[in-house]
Amino acid sequence: MSLHIEEQFLKIQQWMSPSFPIGSFAYSHGLEWAIETGRIFDANSLNEWLKTLLENGSAKTDAILVALAYQSEEYEDLNRLAIALCPSSERISETRLQGSAFCQILVDVWGTDLSDLVLPIALGQAAKKHEIDLHLTVSSYLHAFCSNLISVALRLVPLGQTSGQKVLRNLTPIIAEATHHALCAHQDDLWSNCFISDVASMRHETQNPRIFKT
Repeated sequence: MSLHIEEQFLKIQQWMSPSFPIGSFAYSHGLEWAIETGRIFDANSLNEWLKTLLENGSAKTDAILVALAYQSEEYEDLNRLAIALCPSSERISETRLQGSAFCQILVDVWGTDLSDLVLPIALGQAAKKHEIDLHLTVSSYLHAFCSNLISVALRLVPLGQTSGQKVLRNLTPIIAEATHHALCAHQDDLWSNCFISDVASMRHETQNPRIFKT
């Protein structure tokens, strides 16, 4: 592995780490409601939920947005489109707040000038500016997305640590396939039909009690 590739790998791992201070641990992406209502109750139901998000839902859409932001000069228009595609106020809050924190950290730590962007657009632009491989960027984003939601399930279902790792292992080929699809996708491929996940994000707005922001 060349020094440049190794530096790319280490930088994207830092950005996608749970310790990177964008507050990802505070968001469940509607999973809290799905668990509360019994739709996710074990490793298999969690696996199917995340698999569907990767193949037909918000994870697929976000991956495409990361790739398009990396490849496009019109990222501000793409940022507005990303917000318009959010099906609920909590989804907008989730992507805006994490994106804003990500942009601020890039300025403070690396001196990288980024506008106040939603998370997928911010990541795509940052990776482009830092010459990080696009394939590595998208796959790392999807891996972090799944890891964060598995962490939610570990606390709320609850699942054991080993079960959580098995779910992530099972999702690895799905993440790889979603990454390949995102790299080949166009703006017309930005669609989602995971309606129950979208409804979960809406219902979570009034869920009481709740632990997570979304």
